[in-house]
Amino acid sequence: MKRTLSLLTILAVLVVFTTPAFAYPKPVEKLKKGTMAVITSPLEIKDHAMSETKDAKFLPFALAGGLLKGTFYMAKKMVHGGLDIVTFPIDR
Repeated sequence: MKRTLSLLTILAVLVVFTTPAFAYPKPVEKLKKGTMAVITSPLEIKDHAMSETKDAKFLPFALAGGLLKGTFYMAKKMVHGGLDIVTFPIDR
């Protein structure tokens, strides 16, 4: 009985606090978001390089780590933006 009650409580919390997943209101919004992600993706290198070197004790290692981390996040943002651009007419 205790297990059933706890399971029902968990299910009730999940139902109450979940948000419905909707597609973008307009496909053009998804295209704009993807385009902006691709255009602004090179800024990730600068942002991560600056944040890594801000509190670093040895600057060359921090700069190299920031450049590598920024390159990874740039590629990730570029791929995600490219997928948004390619799939914008599909979500209707």
